[in-house]
Amino acid sequence: MEYIDFEDKNIVVVGGTNGMGLHLVHKLLELKANIIVLGRNINKPELNDIKGKCHFLACDISNSKEIDDTFDHIHDKFKTLHFAVNNAGVTAPYSNISELDIDKWKKIIDINLTGTAHCLKREIQLISQNKSGAIVNISSCAGLQALRMQAAYSVSKAAINMLTQVAAIECAVDHDGAHSIRINAVAPGPILGGMNNEENLQKNPEKTQRKLSITAMKRFGTAEEVANSVLWLLSQKSSYTTGVILPVDGGFNSGKFN
Repeated sequence: MEYIDFEDKNIVVVGGTNGMGLHLVHKLLELKANIIVLGRNINKPELNDIKGKCHFLACDISNSKEIDDTFDHIHDKFKTLHFAVNNAGVTAPYSNISELDIDKWKKIIDINLTGTAHCLKREIQLISQNKSGAIVNISSCAGLQALRMQAAYSVSKAAINMLTQVAAIECAVDHDGAHSIRINAVAPGPILGGMNNEENLQKNPEKTQRKLSITAMKRFGTAEEVANSVLWLLSQKSSYTTGVILPVDGGFNSGKFN
């Protein structure tokens, strides 16, 4: 699938220094986009091959001042944005609600929800200066189906889904001199990499098999498959699509009822 929407366009990828975010950055480089990558650690060795091809900014989205300082810099340097992807997020330690560590709960909410909402606020301000802007938030299948012992993570991602839909209806039409923005979310299921890296999968074969057994397609997804869905939602190929939470999960949410 060829895209011309991104050539010479400014796009920010929050959480673009590893995993699915980094894979998306590589795809966008192939599409000749001007990419601003935000992440807590921008000095990882695996980023060396694209240093000089992207604009890297260190930003911890749990820190509201860092977010504002970072987007002020983006405004000063680039003046405007055309697209954004909010991929930053952390997973929660497994815990029953009755044994919940409230400090860890707050950390998950601060990063996954509040930090994303703050980034979204600043992105909307910049992207609304242009026509045909779009934003994609990265949610999770855990935001569509309750997962036991994952209350903080599931709640944060369910809230991202609602945040996405509220933002979508607020930005659906031009108003007060601001252009409309399409805002959608992708909800990945079990994806290779991260928590599902080869070492972890081999270390716990029972858990690995369980994930596969409740996924309708009986396999893990790839970062490539998630990135392709994000690109479609950002592009004009999805010009009549907004407020959608798109599961990219191999039928995880359907398959678990088999």
